[in-house]
Amino acid sequence: MTKTFTFFISLLCGIMFSAEYEVGDLVDMDDQLQSFSVCNGEYFNDQLSLADLNGDLNGGHYFVTWIDVSATWCPPCVQMAESVTGVVEDEWADNPNVVPFTSLSDLNQPYSCSQWGNLGSGSNEPFIVHDPSYKFMGWFGCCGASEGWPSTVFINQDMEVVYKGNYMNYMEVNYIIEQMLDDCGDDCISPPPMALFAYEMDGLTVTFIDLSVSETSEVTNWQWDFGDGSTSQEQFPTHTYSVPGTYYVTLDVSDQYGADGIQYWEYITLEGESDCGSDAGDVTGDGSINILDIVQVANYILGTATPAYPCAADYTGDGMVNILDIVQIANFILDN
Repeated sequence: MTKTFTFFISLLCGIMFSAEYEVGDLVDMDDQLQSFSVCNGEYFNDQLSLADLNGDLNGGHYFVTWIDVSATWCPPCVQMAESVTGVVEDEWADNPNVVPFTSLSDLNQPYSCSQWGNLGSGSNEPFIVHDPSYKFMGWFGCCGASEGWPSTVFINQDMEVVYKGNYMNYMEVNYIIEQMLDDCGDDCISPPPMALFAYEMDGLTVTFIDLSVSETSEVTNWQWDFGDGSTSQEQFPTHTYSVPGTYYVTLDVSDQYGADGIQYWEYITLEGESDCGSDAGDVTGDGSINILDIVQVANYILGTATPAYPCAADYTGDGMVNILDIVQIANFILDN
């Protein structure tokens, strides 16, 4: 009975850990399309499939990939997470065409995804997927249990297995990634997203219209700075300014892969009635701009006194009250 049971377990392990893909093989489309839950780290979706990393399927954004195949509970796995994964994550964090990730195969035995994410010395949070069926082990298992785990596998932009190995240090991993990027060439140099916007004005209220584009990805994050100290992360924000003036408005964008785009900006000049109750620069509210306003703005900056209309102190309309406002108020007085 014992011999039969041992044989069955050995056979099961042989099937589970057998290597389906060898170096030079292309990952089958059915395997590419299989989806895995993202359980740690930032990613553009809650699910990952290798098809997401195939530029022929995702709209032209090509990746080279390094996978820590078998993050299971074992001392070498912990060593890998602590000494290699974090360093590799840091090295390629700013390259939107490189995806390093870990396949966690035995969730909660004893580690959870968040606990695995806490391992490592890197500053970037490890990207981990949950593989409860040991798919990655079966696809890319390297050398057999007798030679130890974890395995590590490299896949290029064509979904070709480029290299497999055990117990690699971060220098070896980074070197192979660099070679794959060189071989990928221009396909792995994705043009960044480009921010762009238009706007419509209604008095002091401005409706911003996002026109940002990306050739090989999707713009998913927007960061607006309205030039008066206010910001927004909406795609189509509406903002009401407190006083007329000229404002420097910027838009920064990024895509689902975390690639930062090229900033777009415009100066927007607004005319109309201020909801401050007094014109810009007339902090005393006496209907004229004169030396008394300069004195009160100076006291306001120093924190010794607050004028009757502090909202009128931001003469430049940049969202801050500082020496530049005093200079502009003085120039206005001298010009008149």
